[in-house]
Amino acid sequence: MNSKSFYLYIILFFIVSCNKKTEEDKVLNNSFSVIIEGVFVKNDKVQVFYLTEGKDWNDENSVISPVYASSEMQKLKIDFPEKMIPKNIRVDVGENEYQSNITLKNISVLYKNDTISGDNDNFKIYFYPNEFITWDPVYYGYKLSKINNSYDPYFMGNDLLIDKLEQIKNPTKE
Repeated sequence: MNSKSFYLYIILFFIVSCNKKTEEDKVLNNSFSVIIEGVFVKNDKVQVFYLTEGKDWNDENSVISPVYASSEMQKLKIDFPEKMIPKNIRVDVGENEYQSNITLKNISVLYKNDTISGDNDNFKIYFYPNEFITWDPVYYGYKLSKINNSYDPYFMGNDLLIDKLEQIKNPTKE
């Protein structure tokens, strides 16, 4: 009788645990996330900014994620705070001015069950590089450069991204 009770408690524990995970997933699924896939050969930080109504770009409205040196493709998932609704997104691809080149494969935006897919280089449809980033055909990736002793390489969301963000925030009901 004792072992039957023990097994019953174990089964109930697993059922309750699985149910909690589903509730947590629903909460996380209710916030915006940015997926970045790339090769960063030096340790660095990626900072993703989200522009909100009535605000300017600032560190307060951003999330920083460390990137560890690797010659392999890395996948970063950067979650915005819950209930944060971005009007636009900016991806700063590094603070380390010795990071001279990066390879990017993907910058995608996730919200609930929707994805603005930038995979397989399609992120260029939604993001454009600033003056610190240039395409390097020899490296077959992006060259990051200092200009006038400044270093701030980032990809800025364009009008198409702004429109797509608006669409997934307010889906049309059919």
